[in-house]
Amino acid sequence: MKITNLKYTPVFVPIEAPLRYSQGAHPGFSRIIVELETDEGLVGLGECYSGKAREGQLEEFRPSLIGEDPFQIERIRWKLGSPGALKLFGHILPFAAIEFACLDLQGKALGRPVYELLGGKVRDHVPLSAYLFYRYPNEKNEGEVSNADQMVAWARSLVQQYGFQTIKYKNGVLSPDEEIETFKALRKAFPRHKIRMDPNAVWSVSTAVRVAKKLKDDDLEYLEDPTWGLRGMARVNRKAPWVTLASNMSVFAFEDLPVAALLDVLDVVLLDPHWYGGIHRARVAAHVCETLNLDVGMHSGTELGVSLAAMLHLAAAIPNLAAAPDSHYHHLRDDVIQGGKMKYENGGMKVPTGPGLGVEIDRDKLARYHEMAKSQQMGSWIEDPARPGIVTYYPKY
Repeated sequence: MKITNLKYTPVFVPIEAPLRYSQGAHPGFSRIIVELETDEGLVGLGECYSGKAREGQLEEFRPSLIGEDPFQIERIRWKLGSPGALKLFGHILPFAAIEFACLDLQGKALGRPVYELLGGKVRDHVPLSAYLFYRYPNEKNEGEVSNADQMVAWARSLVQQYGFQTIKYKNGVLSPDEEIETFKALRKAFPRHKIRMDPNAVWSVSTAVRVAKKLKDDDLEYLEDPTWGLRGMARVNRKAPWVTLASNMSVFAFEDLPVAALLDVLDVVLLDPHWYGGIHRARVAAHVCETLNLDVGMHSGTELGVSLAAMLHLAAAIPNLAAAPDSHYHHLRDDVIQGGKMKYENGGMKVPTGPGLGVEIDRDKLARYHEMAKSQQMGSWIEDPARPGIVTYYPKY
């Protein structure tokens, strides 16, 4: 089997209401759907973050992929996404989409799901978190979340609808004191749920430590990226040793893992098959974490169904997955895969069992949301209207 063509389609899919976080706001989810065509008529699917830079990288990949065997992933990796290329040119995100598509092709050719190509699955069902954001109202003037009462009410509706047992509360939008009180309100409303916080590294070390002290007796599952950098995280860990720390920002690549262990930076590494260069590579990173006795969770980045399927296959094959993966998926109004959005069950999702990734593209929806992408100039991220001029990652408070 040989690759004969690479196609990529930018899409913009609407969400229930615009999401706010420490660096801006999401009006919807912009992604790129990748397709690898072969001489045997099979099509492999991938997905990555959007942007003209990534479209350009995919365009550059095409001639190098033509004629390659999708079973030779290591050859393709060293051709397109060698360590030097990833470090110097940032090819890792579009390369991950290529790797997803190659694994999808392998599974389809063999009639086996991707998790069987990874060594098999250790779980059939993957628990996911209820991902809570502050939100602006949508076009119907619905969905606003701007205070503790609204956050708790929204969390109740999500838990009732989907059965979530874990809640992730996105921070760094309001003042830390307001967000501390909102966490306490969530804890009171959900005394048995795991609840985690994530300000996207926007707090200073002193603020992060103060928040940890204020919440010392409130059973915080983990505090994710409260501040920026390996040294900053290590300082928080020393000053607030009782709090469990997690990261996908300060620790987000292979070379960070041994340093994180040696400097006692954190407790939970949040893997992502996009950022680690594919499903295979993220699974290897999980094995490294197992060796270093670091727990593993999973990061979410506004994924659609193709990427979510890749994440579920990865989660199925990681024995040391200690925390429910994050997922933005419940915010989506629709998806580009056949059958509509993937279904939740008991606070999570079953791992797809069909050949390859186990999902296929709905051509009508792909075309519809591609048209939206062409007319949607702002993309997946915009400056938060309530905080014009915000400086990304600048320590606050």
